[in-house]
Amino acid sequence: MSRRLRLLDLALLLLAGLLYWHLRQEWKQSHARESMLLHSTLAAAHVPGLAPLGKVDAVTAAQFADVATKDLFSPDRNPNVIVDPPKPPPEKPVPPFPVAHGVMLWDGAPPTIVLSEKAAGPQKGYHPGETIGPWTLVSLDSQYVDLGWDGKQFKKRIDELIDRTPIPEAPQPPPAAAAQPAAPAAAAAPTQTLSSASHSGPGQDAGGGFRACYSDDKSPEGSVVDGLKKVVSVTPFGTVCRWEPTK
Repeated sequence: MSRRLRLLDLALLLLAGLLYWHLRQEWKQSHARESMLLHSTLAAAHVPGLAPLGKVDAVTAAQFADVATKDLFSPDRNPNVIVDPPKPPPEKPVPPFPVAHGVMLWDGAPPTIVLSEKAAGPQKGYHPGETIGPWTLVSLDSQYVDLGWDGKQFKKRIDELIDRTPIPEAPQPPPAAAAQPAAPAAAAAPTQTLSSASHSGPGQDAGGGFRACYSDDKSPEGSVVDGLKKVVSVTPFGTVCRWEPTK
C-alpha cells in the first residue's frame, strides 16, 4: 500500500514539474514578443500634400432669399404682401320717418293714411304705392304701415309715427290789457256772430274723391251735399268723419 502511495506522489511531482516548465516557456515567449514590439520602429509613410481649394465667389444678398422666405422657425414667412380688402362704403343714414295724423279704412276704397313730412308740415292722404319725400308707402292696415326706402322696407306701428310733442299753451295777455276799456256793444256783436258760426259740408280734399270734415261740422251723419255723403266711423285713433261720393 505504501509503495503505491509513493508511486502516486512521484507521478504528481513529475506532473507539477512538467506544468511549471510549460508555463515558464510561455512566459518567456510572451516577454520576448513584448520586448520586440517595444523596441521595433516603422518606416515613415509618404503622405501627399492636399490639393488647393477652389476659388470661392463673392457672396451676394440675392443668395439669401431662400433663408428669408423659408425660415425654419417661422414657416408662414413669405415675400407675398397681404393687401387688406377695401372697406365697405358706409351705410346711408336713414332719413326721418314721416309723421302720421290718422288712418282712414273704408269699405270699397283703398286704405288711406294722413301723413306729413314734418310735424308742422302740410298734411295729405296717401295710398299704398305713393311716395312722401324719400319714403314709399308699401302697405297699410289699422295698426302697422310698411315704408320703403333705398331698397329696404321698414315696418312701423302707426302710433310710433304720431307726433306727441305737447302743444304750447297760448301766452296769457298782459295785465295792462285788462285795464283797457271794453269795446262798445255794437262793435262786439259782429265778432260774436262770426265766432259762433259753424262750418258745414265737405272740407279739405283727402284724396281718392274723399273729403275731410270740419271739426265744428254740426250736420248729421248721412247728410248729402254736392254729391258727397257724410260718414262717421270708429277707428283705433277715435271717431273719424269723412265725406265720400254717393256713387
